Amino acid sequence: MNDPHTQTIIALNMALILQLIGVATAVLIDPYIKKDNRRRAYMVAVIVAYLIVEPQITEPYGRVIFGNHVAFWFTFFSCLSYIVRVGALYLFIRISGNNWGLKYLFSIVLINTLVCLTPFFAPWVFMFTDEGNWIRGPLGPFPFVTSFILILWLVIGAFIKYRGLKRIESLVPAVIALIVTIAVFMDLSLTYNPPVSFLTVAMTESTVFFYIWMHLQFVREHENAVRAQQRIKIMISQIQPHFLFNALSTIQALTETDPEKASEVIGEFAVYLRQNINSLNQESLIPVKKEIEHTKAYSDIEHVRFPSISIEYDITDENFLIPPLTIQPMVENAIRHGVRGKKHGWVSVSTYLDGDMHVISICDNGKGFDVDKMMEATENGDHIGVRNVRDRIVDMTGGTFDLESVIGEGTSITIRIPVASADDIDFE
Repeated sequence: MNDPHTQTIIALNMALILQLIGVATAVLIDPYIKKDNRRRAYMVAVIVAYLIVEPQITEPYGRVIFGNHVAFWFTFFSCLSYIVRVGALYLFIRISGNNWGLKYLFSIVLINTLVCLTPFFAPWVFMFTDEGNWIRGPLGPFPFVTSFILILWLVIGAFIKYRGLKRIESLVPAVIALIVTIAVFMDLSLTYNPPVSFLTVAMTESTVFFYIWMHLQFVREHENAVRAQQRIKIMISQIQPHFLFNALSTIQALTETDPEKASEVIGEFAVYLRQNINSLNQESLIPVKKEIEHTKAYSDIEHVRFPSISIEYDITDENFLIPPLTIQPMVENAIRHGVRGKKHGWVSVSTYLDGDMHVISICDNGKGFDVDKMMEATENGDHIGVRNVRDRIVDMTGGTFDLESVIGEGTSITIRIPVASADDIDFE
């Protein structure tokens, strides 16, 4: 331990092994990693650990351990190292989720394996003399060429799968490929065999980087799945069975008393249903015009059923974007829970520009409620419509959602959306 060179090697080994243990532990407890990818990550960690330990045993002690069979065992471990390096890259590709051309990919790995096994029969890739000296054969570069192909496969596949990401993390596969490539050239430039190669260090660090990148992608996929479930819940919460039945009953009655009005209501009903269904596949913001159109379709149907309710619109600012199903659910709440039972109930919807904010105001003269109790119930899972509208306004636009209500007087909702986050669209 008094030898600085020995201390450096021990410290380097400790650092690399501890990183692998850290990755393996993180993979074990990471809830976002699927079973297959968890198994692949463990295999990568085992391969890299082998690549760290094997050369440091066979190189200094192999001639003593293997005796007269040194050439055979050196050949065995060298062949295994060439094969598992490519295997690790193959596992990286599978973990990344790139399933394009798996048959071709597996064929490349299989061919590399067969070629790397030829030193047992012919010195095409390499050979060891009886004294344990290594000699490169005419196919010596083949494993490196195969590794380079898989690196390109990893980078291109990752860019294709995650090309929609406008984040620095999308460059991680390319950075990993660059690190491995540089390490290969650095190893080839050496005139001696170091205890720990540059490629071994690069693959260890790549395992750590790749796990972090992989975790970020899985978290993103989980978040997208959660948002998709939220959209489904929102749609289901808006297409209430009793509303559908009542709307159809209204249309049926109108066909006998006022066919022209019935036709008009059918058109409004179709607009309402189409917008709700479209919201399932709508992940981005939409023009406020579309949301107003959807809201009018709903409110016009309700007005036919409840003529005493007045729904007014004052739209002076309509060139901005909002999350889908933002205004309509709030108007529906105002009608269903606020003004439906009143003799002269009204709901007003207005949009206007206030400095650097697009403002949406939804007011009614309904029954009102205790805002604190309602918000507490929202946090406990009730009033999913209000919570989802509020969360999407904040998350998707950076805006604010303010709710005020006075029992016996009515409710007011004010949504403010920053101009910069809502104007990136051609409204022509």
